[in-house]
Amino acid sequence: MSTQQIYEFGDFRIDPGERLLLRAGTAVPLAPKAFETLLALVEHSGHLVKKDELMKRVWPDAFVEEVNLAQNVSAIRRALDTNGEHYIETVPKLGYRLIVKARVVGPGEESVGSPRPSPAQDLQKIAAESVPAPAKKRNGRRAGVIGLAAVFLVMIAGLTLWMRSRAATAAPMRISSLAVLPLENLSKDPEQEYFADGITDELITDLAKIHALKVISRNSVMQYKGKHEPVPQIGRELNVDAVVEGTVTHAGDRVRITAQLIAAQQDRHLWAETYEGDLRNVLALQDEVTTAIARQVRIQLTPQEQTEFAHARSVDPEAHQAYLRGLYEVGNHVAGSNAKAIEHFHRAIAIDPNDALAYAGLAVAYTSSVDAPKAVMPKAEAAALKAIELDDTLAEAHSSLGFIKLVFDWDWPGAEQELRRALQLNPNSPLAHMHYGRYLLLVPHQVDEAIQNCQRAYDLDPAVPAELDDLVGILFFARKYTAAINEAAKELEDNSPLLATAYAELGRRDEALAIAGRAEASTKIPTLLAQTASAYALAGDKKRAYALLEKVLVLADQHYVCGMNVAAVYSTLGDKDRAMAWLEKAYRDRSV
Repeated sequence: MSTQQIYEFGDFRIDPGERLLLRAGTAVPLAPKAFETLLALVEHSGHLVKKDELMKRVWPDAFVEEVNLAQNVSAIRRALDTNGEHYIETVPKLGYRLIVKARVVGPGEESVGSPRPSPAQDLQKIAAESVPAPAKKRNGRRAGVIGLAAVFLVMIAGLTLWMRSRAATAAPMRISSLAVLPLENLSKDPEQEYFADGITDELITDLAKIHALKVISRNSVMQYKGKHEPVPQIGRELNVDAVVEGTVTHAGDRVRITAQLIAAQQDRHLWAETYEGDLRNVLALQDEVTTAIARQVRIQLTPQEQTEFAHARSVDPEAHQAYLRGLYEVGNHVAGSNAKAIEHFHRAIAIDPNDALAYAGLAVAYTSSVDAPKAVMPKAEAAALKAIELDDTLAEAHSSLGFIKLVFDWDWPGAEQELRRALQLNPNSPLAHMHYGRYLLLVPHQVDEAIQNCQRAYDLDPAVPAELDDLVGILFFARKYTAAINEAAKELEDNSPLLATAYAELGRRDEALAIAGRAEASTKIPTLLAQTASAYALAGDKKRAYALLEKVLVLADQHYVCGMNVAAVYSTLGDKDRAMAWLEKAYRDRSV
């Protein structure tokens, strides 16, 4: 932290020492990296802060890609940009600028961001102000009486607070939402990080099956890995009532899990326990933790949930470790991690051909691949079907199968059945909600319900990875162009091809062309380049559309390119014959 000064800008106050962003005294949730990014912009308000400078400050000890910074800025914009006000300007290819002037707030200075005093503080202030400075001797008795009255008021205020505190302590906590923070790897061996992260992931999955509980997804909690942020701050940032913290120790075939439940707002420990056993029984250990947490938050498990948590199967230690390595890679969302995940899942299956979890993980990994659908979707479908055959209660397998039936098999009733089953098994699955949102838009065309499911996915996973983000697309294809523009501005920065196309659909040519130019400069992905070419064409710049289309066609000779996107370019350019030819290719390729 370069400074502990408190700043104020617009309607906001930012306090680096307390790690707080306030609007009118109310805390605004912001993840740690996003907070640090905003603080850097505030400290240099009115001036350009270059991307490399921001990345060195926010990630001083790690190499990250620019997309991580863009996601931080998107999160900040979501937090700040209300009522049509915009605070952050993007300087294309260079960096960002806070466009309002920030000022340093003096000690004790009231401002729009200052929290209101509590009733007890009001009483103390009134009492203090009631005591005059000693002036004349004849006023001494009066001053003494007023002073006693002031002390009496303060005592009443203190007694009131004490009684409220006791009542709050005695009253049962109502917890309906929680987050499982990354379990700490006590072995301190970097090679064991996959194991701690995998156990965290499995514990989240277990708790997410409880219908009465909202559980934040893995993507959003992993940003706290290795950090020691205050629990109340984490609770505000993730909008949860409680957090689960803990540790994992793995030595040989033994595993020990320590977990503690903490009320977020009060930062009060509610429960802690240690579970130890053979690695073969690690699923049973996790179920014990889940059941204990459910008891502590006073949630009544359904008979089905009780049965499931009471009958965990044993695992092959070596196969399960390979599975956990696969989970670790799937959660990385970086280039090459998906291929590594597939290797680890295949190894787990080779060791234990009846490992349903490994088959489910394999299905998820294959459906996330950018390869040609005919090359990967049949493998994904076979893995999902095998997982369900071995264990019909795996929501991930049903979610993957529902997605495959929707976009590859074109089996609409089957897609609906599988996705509903996935949400029945795990109502806290962001991926299942996102897939079901796609189904609702495409088949029955229930636009509002589709949008609600995608928004629910965001609620469960505020840090949803860009490749899983489909809310902008759903809004766009629902022809809600203004809503798509607003969402894209938050989620996809200002270089999204869909954002450019939405502006073009509304007839806002200059804005469409400017964004399309930024989109072309920021990617080499053929599908995104084709979408950008469509935006050029729709905005009336056919020359740039044809030039970019030529690049896409060259890439299509080397890699799989979605035919539908190429067809869209030709269609917008008015070349119906080539558009139909590429649509036929997309149909034959089973383009998603």
